[in-house]
Amino acid sequence: MTESTRSEHLRAFLGVPLVILAFGCTATIDGGPGSAGGQTGTGAAATTGGSGGVGRGGAGSAGTGTGGTGATGSGGTLPGTGGSAAAGGSAGAAPSGISLDGRAVYYRVVRLTHPQWEASVRDLLKLDALPGLSTGFVGDPPEGTFSNNERALYVTSTLRTDYQRAAETLATQIAGDAQSIARVTGGTTDAATFIRSFGRRIFRRPLTTQEEQKYQALFTSGPSLVASGDAFADGVRMVIEAMLQSPNFVYRSELGTDGAPLSGYEMASKLSFLLRNTTPDDVLLDAAAAGELDTATGVIARATTMLEEDSAQAVLGRYHAELFGIDRYLQIDKNRTAFPTYDPTMNPELVQADQLFFDRIFSTGQGMRAILTSTLAFVSSATAGFYGVSASGQQLTEVMLGAERPGILTRLGFLAQNATLNQPDPIHRGVDVLNRLMCADLMPPDGTIPELPQVQPGQTNRQRVEAHTGSGSCAGCHATLINPIGFAFENFDAMGQIRTMDNGNPVDTTGQVELSDGMHTFDGAPELAALLAESPGVHGCYTKHLAEYTLARDMAADDRSLVDAIEGISMNSNAGTKAIVLAIISQPSFLTRTGGAL
Repeated sequence: MTESTRSEHLRAFLGVPLVILAFGCTATIDGGPGSAGGQTGTGAAATTGGSGGVGRGGAGSAGTGTGGTGATGSGGTLPGTGGSAAAGGSAGAAPSGISLDGRAVYYRVVRLTHPQWEASVRDLLKLDALPGLSTGFVGDPPEGTFSNNERALYVTSTLRTDYQRAAETLATQIAGDAQSIARVTGGTTDAATFIRSFGRRIFRRPLTTQEEQKYQALFTSGPSLVASGDAFADGVRMVIEAMLQSPNFVYRSELGTDGAPLSGYEMASKLSFLLRNTTPDDVLLDAAAAGELDTATGVIARATTMLEEDSAQAVLGRYHAELFGIDRYLQIDKNRTAFPTYDPTMNPELVQADQLFFDRIFSTGQGMRAILTSTLAFVSSATAGFYGVSASGQQLTEVMLGAERPGILTRLGFLAQNATLNQPDPIHRGVDVLNRLMCADLMPPDGTIPELPQVQPGQTNRQRVEAHTGSGSCAGCHATLINPIGFAFENFDAMGQIRTMDNGNPVDTTGQVELSDGMHTFDGAPELAALLAESPGVHGCYTKHLAEYTLARDMAADDRSLVDAIEGISMNSNAGTKAIVLAIISQPSFLTRTGGAL
């Protein structure tokens, strides 16, 4: 039988093309045990059928609920929404009232990110490494601040083809190697046992009786559709190829009544994709089957354990990398005459150095305050000289910098990225702080932005910027918001090296910043960083972003109680990112279904 005939057979078997689940359209997807057959989604006319149905849910009000006594977590207290603080602690400072104007959609069916797909395939098929096939997938459009935002995670017709091609490649690879088959099947040669076990792993729940029967029939058709001469291998190939293209694998779902608790299996998936970035393993699925994830207490206990795993550090490292945009460092370039020791090959090292910094902050139970004030840094022989320290070897080594270099904002990556070939760029340094740390969401002005003029003889970089932006329509934002913050870093040149003079004049790093409790003056990056580290607005912005990442959606007005609760935890001097994540997990917004009627 030809490949096209086999593919046609699989398309007929799958029934519902993945692409119709996109763009808010409705469709069916096989439900788990106990789900109703043929439920309809909201919006356009729904397709019905299958053993269970769901549409990509429309918008609905966020479930805020009320919380009881908060659970105690490492490094801080976890108050329930509306509940009392955990014994021995306090909920922290008063809310900053940070703006919550995101475009949350509350989809009930959300596609796996490409990294989640990669890791899941590796773990399901017992591969030694990531398959690397998603590098050929169509890329995701930018939506929101983070790559896991629900609005970007749908299946286009092109991605549908990508999934099909990848499924064919992987199924052929496994079926063509006896050892690979043995690993995937667990050594069984019984088709029903393989389908039941593998199906639970890949669909992240037990298969229904109807599903088992369907896949048993598909397995039986393998010898005629593949005809390799090995009937069992042919059946395995057909099942793997079909399941890898099923909506039950490609999408993670939260079905049922709005406001109802998630099922144990849904919670296992939610925790695993959040804290491990891959499909739940058998241990987590067994915990779901045993009812251990049916209560908030059980979920928090499991999450507390998972947050200590290396995978959680990697996931939260990606959160910080995306929040601060450190991948931009790969595009850094400098004038070789002005900076003869700069080499573009050090750019990846700048990314890795900040990633190690974030990993250390997370692993030691620290949070936003340490991100802004810690003098910890990672350097090598290539970058140490720019910091004025010494290091031997090409490997990044941990060092403690002086008090003049507190936190991420004084590291080479941030400073060199926000600079030109020759000069520091206080405008972009200020904008970066405002957007990423204070949630100011500044937008570029309409039209073409004129370039800064050349520095005149005897003129400092600060004077040049002030002269160019101090009048006209730009003055409002620049004079009061952007420039003063950026000027705090004027004692760092375009490569991030400390300087005291600029074009023959002493540098001026004074300024003022308006925070939630009023206007504050500062002189230099250390004073600015100290102010930001104690600002409720900065902690509110950080926790808002962390909630966006944890819930994989924008924060909207309905999330006010959630953000207010976790902001106080961040302000607690003993609380770190782990405690904030646990606080979000303990909230109804994470534990319950949120979205329109199905």
